[in-house]
Amino acid sequence: MRFSWFGLALPVFLGTVLVTTLGQAYPEGPPVAHTGGFGEPTCHRCHFDQPINAPGGSLRLVGVPEVYTAGARYVLTIELARPEMQRGGFQLAARFANGGSVARQAGRLGMLDDRVEVVRDDSSAVQYAHHTEAGTVLATPDTIRWMIAWSAPEMATARVVFHVSANAANDDASEFGDFVYIAERGSRRAIGRE
Repeated sequence: MRFSWFGLALPVFLGTVLVTTLGQAYPEGPPVAHTGGFGEPTCHRCHFDQPINAPGGSLRLVGVPEVYTAGARYVLTIELARPEMQRGGFQLAARFANGGSVARQAGRLGMLDDRVEVVRDDSSAVQYAHHTEAGTVLATPDTIRWMIAWSAPEMATARVVFHVSANAANDDASEFGDFVYIAERGSRRAIGRE
């Protein structure tokens, strides 16, 4: 029976690659299309150790108007809270909830500081706002906040839905021990510019 270093090294190498890939953190921002809306996955795809929306934590999306005015600009705040959280991350999208443009981009997302970046998915033309590396740092113990700008659609009359997924992380650069929260908020059709 011949001894092969290659036969022993290959499984170890592949195991290391798998663990490194699975444990990969996203401090610069998550992959696009992970908000949980319209059939998308959430942060839970990679941070799967705990159930979604586990008791003890919360995710709030503040500033979404109940009724939006066409073309108006709104400041939205995403607030994630969880005891013992060390870092946090999020992704948000604003899309039409009904009508002929369902699931398409609704209005425009914009950055207000270096804690958030907005990217566009080339395949769907949907914008996604997400944390940057600077945006993973907590504002206060157990709480992290991000602020983004949303400019409502100019001509639309359809309902808009916001989907956000966020990760309350333990900062160990692995998928274990993190808590994922998701939220959805809607805004009714435009009432026109005043």
